[in-house]
Amino acid sequence: MSHLSARVSDDDSDSDWDEGNTDQVLNNIPGPNASKGEFMEALKALQLEVQQLRADNRALKEKNKVLVSEKPKWKRRVEAPDALVAHEQTILLYARKYGMTVEMFPDSELLIKKRPNSPTPFNSADRYKTSATQKSAFLDELYTHFPERIHETVMGSEYFKDLVNKCIADARSNEIKKLRGVAGDIFELLGKYFANASYDRAAIVDIQKMFGVSGKTQTYKIFPPLLFPSLQEDTTLKTVFGNWTLFAKILRASLYGVTSLHQEPCGGSKTNTRKWSLQQVTPGSIAWAAVIVIFLLSPDTEFPGSGVGKSSTINYKDLFFQYKKLLITKWETKRIKTIVTNINRYVFGAAKLSTSMDPAGAEDFSEEINRAMLALDMDTDSEEDTPVTPPVLSALSALPAPSLAPGPEGSNLVTQPVTHPDESVSRAAIRTNDSNTSVNAVANNADEADDDRIESGGGRAKAKNTRGRKVVATQGPTCRGRSRKV
Repeated sequence: MSHLSARVSDDDSDSDWDEGNTDQVLNNIPGPNASKGEFMEALKALQLEVQQLRADNRALKEKNKVLVSEKPKWKRRVEAPDALVAHEQTILLYARKYGMTVEMFPDSELLIKKRPNSPTPFNSADRYKTSATQKSAFLDELYTHFPERIHETVMGSEYFKDLVNKCIADARSNEIKKLRGVAGDIFELLGKYFANASYDRAAIVDIQKMFGVSGKTQTYKIFPPLLFPSLQEDTTLKTVFGNWTLFAKILRASLYGVTSLHQEPCGGSKTNTRKWSLQQVTPGSIAWAAVIVIFLLSPDTEFPGSGVGKSSTINYKDLFFQYKKLLITKWETKRIKTIVTNINRYVFGAAKLSTSMDPAGAEDFSEEINRAMLALDMDTDSEEDTPVTPPVLSALSALPAPSLAPGPEGSNLVTQPVTHPDESVSRAAIRTNDSNTSVNAVANNADEADDDRIESGGGRAKAKNTRGRKVVATQGPTCRGRSRKV
């Protein structure tokens, strides 16, 4: 008994169950010659002690919960060396821009690596040849984006990786929150569909049409109709990304503020455009806008950090990769240039004259991607895409002009040049034939071209029929209307 008492008395615990209580309990235990009544009394005493111990244990658990909740939460970056923390504001500024204009889902493993001595150029189509070239180009793009003064001191550290990932996620969440308030204006649908993130958007027929789905079981495509002009899905993918006004509105609202959708942007110091010195869109920013458009219309309530929608199962990470890959690979084609020109004009008010709006263009999406690539390749070599007067267009593009104020709400159409490329090709063919070729053929070709003319502006485009307009042949007599023949 004395040994047990000594052991308990050496305990420094703050419990009320001290040495005095221990001696009392041990003294209550009857000896081997005790009667049945004495055993019963001792049993009752022990039961009371057990109940008390249980009550004390519960109280201690509650006390521990309070202590844990009140314990200061030290942020990881506070523990970083001062040399790293000193660049925090610089990293935050460039990370926000990086997440919107370069890489929506950066590879965390690559964020802690240094740029190779001879990296694959990030703006080259060669970056997608192999997995190794993709990683090399990723690092080249990463180090090109962030200023040189932090290349050696900060980049490649765990601190840099954690700060960049957190900043990108927070900035994206903030932009989505703002865009939900004006999504009704962007898509020309009821605002309540988007103001409430939990709204059943999957049941809205207009949204189903934009995704090209129906019914309760919905399988989403990598190239949904909302990416095409007038929501007319093109199986050849020649007009993919042609519905550029949606992307332009998303970028304008994010770069200048949501009020810029209804009035000329003020260009204040607090806008992302001014802070980032951004003057034109990038492949990453267009891909970012396209993914945000799809997310806002989707049934998902929160943008997934993993990149896969919880309700829709849309793989947003893969969509961004495929869209950016397509844009970078075909960035110099005439169709993509036209789309970029129109977006720049809408977002920044740049004085860049739009040419004809005939834009071109995981599960395994390789077939769709390859079709889009082929369609864009066709347009590169096609005589059909040759501008009517390249020198004039180049000169006009270089001229400064005042910022373009957005049109009436819901109207973002850009009128095409009077002469259509198809029309010019037809007339060129006539000029190369015998001078006695019938002018009627010229008129018919011109009429057919006019029937196909589409106003650029994406989803709200309408065809214009101009039959009866004057058609002048380069060689031979003039024909007025369609009734006169030679």
